[in-house]
Amino acid sequence: MLRPVVLPPALIGKRAPCDIFNARGVLLVNADSVIAFNVRNPLRPTRVFCAADRAACISDVNPIFQLTKIGQTFAEIAERLARSEPVSVRDISGLSQALYEAWVQDADACLGYARLCKVGRPSICHVVHAALLVAELGAAHRLGSEQITSAIGGALTMNIAKLRLHDEMHACTDMPSAVQISEIHAHPDESVHLLGGLGKFDKSWLDAVGSHHENMDGSGYFRSLKGVEIPLLARMLRVADIFAARLTGRKKRPPLHWNILRTRTIQNIVQHIFGNDQQHLDSPLMTQLVGALGHFPPGSLVRLRNGELAVVARRIPGELASPREVLSIRDALGHVFKTPRRRRTGHGESEIRNYANDEALRFTSYDWQQVWGYGPRSDQR
Repeated sequence: MLRPVVLPPALIGKRAPCDIFNARGVLLVNADSVIAFNVRNPLRPTRVFCAADRAACISDVNPIFQLTKIGQTFAEIAERLARSEPVSVRDISGLSQALYEAWVQDADACLGYARLCKVGRPSICHVVHAALLVAELGAAHRLGSEQITSAIGGALTMNIAKLRLHDEMHACTDMPSAVQISEIHAHPDESVHLLGGLGKFDKSWLDAVGSHHENMDGSGYFRSLKGVEIPLLARMLRVADIFAARLTGRKKRPPLHWNILRTRTIQNIVQHIFGNDQQHLDSPLMTQLVGALGHFPPGSLVRLRNGELAVVARRIPGELASPREVLSIRDALGHVFKTPRRRRTGHGESEIRNYANDEALRFTSYDWQQVWGYGPRSDQR
């Protein structure tokens, strides 16, 4: 099993501590051979792949651990804000940068883990998931790292003034009350006001938060903006927010489970996921996000022809990303594998026959880290 690592600049020109591969599994450098990559921009991370059990020779950073830590830290910040305790801009912007770095390190692992492993408050899980999706959308739209980081920050803080309301709505089976509807409509403006009271945030970050419920047809809130009047990052965040909500669901609305017959093309997937919301959203952005994630986004549970239950671990990038790696976690008789077993996708016994995301509830205690070649360690950072 291969996993990505960011190659430290200090290793360029030195002997490789292990075999180094590209994203498709092609060997680039043998162990003990000199790493002679042509690094055009020393400030931009050089991402390579190594065998999971050897990757720590280059970097022991675990983005899944980082993702979990970010969620925990943000929950602590939310509690401090609720108690009117001091919170700085650096406290929050640092989380945005940390999430960007975890996503750069291993986007597939972050996306898959955020989808499968719900740890902590639903409101926190949702914004972390939406932040990862908006990062994917920003990359597909060819935004720079600073803009993507601002988009991530906007996603993390879009509901910061009403996180408890989000938790209430997640657990609610009734229609929202008049008071709750009023609070829902006010939360973008209140979140901007709260952030502004902490200090100076990037304007595009605040614009994304303040306008993330505006609709292309002017039917959104709270300013009823239309079309390109809505800032780009806000339009992106609106798409990512709805996508994350569809995948997660809530007590009165189960997660949206996909069906292969409904997802033959990008437009089929867009229609299946966004439904009637399409008229409110930026159409090219919906297409870009679906194309980046593909038919089977990382973390998708699938049924193979041989009856095994597998999880999609990694993608092959393209106009419509496709699975590069699936790992079986349960055999056809229902026995869970202690260690996930890698399967080649395509024709034959390992051909994907259908989605099986409804099986996720049976694996709430499963160690999903191992699917991406990570595991708990006391020295993780």
